[in-house]
Amino acid sequence: MDRWRGWLISPLAGCLLLAGCASSFNFRADNDSVRFDQAMKEGTAFIESAGDLVAGEKLTYEVSWIGISVGQVIMENHGLETVGGLQAYHLTFRTVSNEFLSNFFHIEDVVHTWISRSGGFPVRFEKHIQEGHYSKSLTVEFDHERLLATYTKNGKVKTMEIPSDVQDIFSILYWVRRQPLRVGRELSKDVNSDGSNWLVKVEVVGKGIFDTTATGKVKAFALAPSAASDGKELEKMRGVVWMTADARRIPLAFQVDAKILGSINAVLSEAVLPPEAAYRFNVDGEAEDYFARVLRCGVWVDGLTQSARP
Repeated sequence: MDRWRGWLISPLAGCLLLAGCASSFNFRADNDSVRFDQAMKEGTAFIESAGDLVAGEKLTYEVSWIGISVGQVIMENHGLETVGGLQAYHLTFRTVSNEFLSNFFHIEDVVHTWISRSGGFPVRFEKHIQEGHYSKSLTVEFDHERLLATYTKNGKVKTMEIPSDVQDIFSILYWVRRQPLRVGRELSKDVNSDGSNWLVKVEVVGKGIFDTTATGKVKAFALAPSAASDGKELEKMRGVVWMTADARRIPLAFQVDAKILGSINAVLSEAVLPPEAAYRFNVDGEAEDYFARVLRCGVWVDGLTQSARP
């Protein structure tokens, strides 16, 4: 069970940990391919990722299972720190149960990853699990020059080989966010998790308008991730990730369909972002401040943007 717990593309893992978002949402695919493709070519509807990690970004998701609110997932970029002599972004992924679920099963899990500013790969990974009476702590140090990962758990140390430019289960989301996306494109990347190397594939399966009660209607891509190890595909669960089609690539929602737990949803309820240059779109002659709509549920904060580019 633990292998499936921390898995399918970071925030999806948090959904699995909690088992479930009472926030309603729907995705309407855009069937007017001519207008959409023309807008894509002109750069007016869907644009390339900015390619940067942004210090101060904090995204909060409400999580639910079969329509029952059970907790939150919080992703946060704490800025640059020095790890192993490298400048790296410290990012956390926190999963907490709400009062309702905690009456039966308290969850308070925190995953840390430090992503190299210059290379975009994870330098260090930590996982601290507290679920009911079960607790676990794990640390992984990545040596990308020697292609080794060193695991430390309960005082025991284990070293294993890793592929070049491997990601961890949390950093992979930020890697995807920095990639150019278009419908039909399939991304692939090696991911190291729980002592195994996996090949993760993410296919862009749709584009259209994503609608939540928190953000209103925004332009988005729909992504379908899958994973395989030693040629054997992970079949325990399937999921979809919705991500804004702007330069920030904000994850809007995650949906996981697990054989045992059923459908689990996490939907963006609050976003806190540092100021950036405004991105404006002009589709069919109508200009709009895209992020004013995306961030209606959150607030802008003062601060410096730390670019991932040296």
